[in-house]
Amino acid sequence: MRNGIFVLSSFLMAPLLFASAGIAQTEQADAITQINGETLTADVTKVYFNAANCADPANTLFDLTLTNGDGVGQAFLWAGTENAGCEQETNRTDQTLRCRPVNGNPRTVGDNATIFDLTLQELIDTEVVDCENTSLEGAPFSIYAFRNQDPGGENVAVEGYGVAPFRVDVTPPNQLTLTSGPVQEGSSFSVAWNSPTDSQSIPQYRLYAAATDDPDAALANPIVKTAGIDKKSISVNTGELNLAPGEEIYLFASAVDEAAVAIGNGNEGPLSDSTLGIAAETFGFCDDPNVDCSGCSVSPLVLPSGQPSAGLWVMGLVFAIVAGWRLRR
Repeated sequence: MRNGIFVLSSFLMAPLLFASAGIAQTEQADAITQINGETLTADVTKVYFNAANCADPANTLFDLTLTNGDGVGQAFLWAGTENAGCEQETNRTDQTLRCRPVNGNPRTVGDNATIFDLTLQELIDTEVVDCENTSLEGAPFSIYAFRNQDPGGENVAVEGYGVAPFRVDVTPPNQLTLTSGPVQEGSSFSVAWNSPTDSQSIPQYRLYAAATDDPDAALANPIVKTAGIDKKSISVNTGELNLAPGEEIYLFASAVDEAAVAIGNGNEGPLSDSTLGIAAETFGFCDDPNVDCSGCSVSPLVLPSGQPSAGLWVMGLVFAIVAGWRLRR
């Protein structure tokens, strides 16, 4: 089964294995292919460890797949900053935090040229990788995998190592600023927001609901709806919310960043201010006989309470005018 998973994983990870950003073309592009048992999907262009991973780094497991790994039985792993140049002996010194070896070297390379069950804690222990940055899009790092031989005090040729880029992002998106009205009445409600400054790294927005104006209560309930990247609103109707006329509900929105294996599992920002939705029936032309019709708009042909419909009323009026004109002639 594991072989089958990694055949699929190799296909899905082609963009990461062969076109990783920030790696020189002459370097071999390795890739983190699984985190906590989840295989990275084809729509994931960057590999992240997020706040949930950093909260339990010893139990955050990941697999590292080597490019051109046939014949590689073991690898010596080093953690480096972005573009650290750990293949150069001068960058592998204890005097800098540019490149540091991962404890437990060498690591066995298993099926599909993959090193299984590495931990985020092992990367943190190098003191190169940390979970303390506050950048909205995380801090970039790299894993250098030296093939078969300890790099020692030598410069390593390009065929002797590969580089797997990743980021550590523990900072959730900012709270959304709503542009929709704080109170809405009708059979549907729309919660809209200003586009966040980091909107290109936010692939999902969520809508929550609660009976009270309490974000914690909303988070305890299931997600009502989601919207994708570049969206600026989510609409929901009273049927979807199971609201009867006169009932009220509080709606909240949040943003979820891309720091995850799968879209929707990244860092989630705080809930927005609430929007109060009040369920009300929508009526047509002069539905209420006790209300003056002078300002009513023409609406459906069939009204719910059996009153004459707007369309029939207008047609009757036109017929009466025409008939009167013909009689005067």
